[in-house]
Amino acid sequence: MTTMTTMTTMTTMTSMTRMTTMTHMPRAFTFIELIIAIIIISVVTALALPMFSDQSSDRLTAAKHRLWADIQYAQAWTIANPSNPARIRFLQDGYVIEGPPDGGTVRFTSTGFSEATGVKLSVSNTPTDGIPFSHSGALNIGLDAPEPRIHLTTDGGNESVDLVLQPTSGQIRMEKQTLYP
Repeated sequence: MTTMTTMTTMTTMTSMTRMTTMTHMPRAFTFIELIIAIIIISVVTALALPMFSDQSSDRLTAAKHRLWADIQYAQAWTIANPSNPARIRFLQDGYVIEGPPDGGTVRFTSTGFSEATGVKLSVSNTPTDGIPFSHSGALNIGLDAPEPRIHLTTDGGNESVDLVLQPTSGQIRMEKQTLYP
């Protein structure tokens, strides 16, 4: 029995020595914990970074695509309904599609087409009452009329896009400009 008691005592002492040694070791991060922390920081940074970047080119692209699609819609509507032709009339911050029953006003504001908030719109070579379309989808402004130009620009004015309409065919051409401060 004494041998058994001695072994039990030694095992207990060894266990206590290990526990004492473990409690005095300084605690450090494991490699897995460091990797997880880096992944969390990377994900948070990836989600937060776009909120602080300049998204003016995205807004300009959204305005360009919307206007391009609406011009094509007005042309298609007029081809399908020649007795009720569509017309696009331009405003300072957007435009109005007249003719189709589901046409309407598109404004580049936070309460309108918010994806394009702050995009400025100006036109040249267009009739004061807007751009009318003919039964073929061409512009109904005369064969020798200059090409209507719709100028879209961002708040800062660093980027701009011109949509140019060909009067005889109604085709749309895009001209992009990037201005550097």
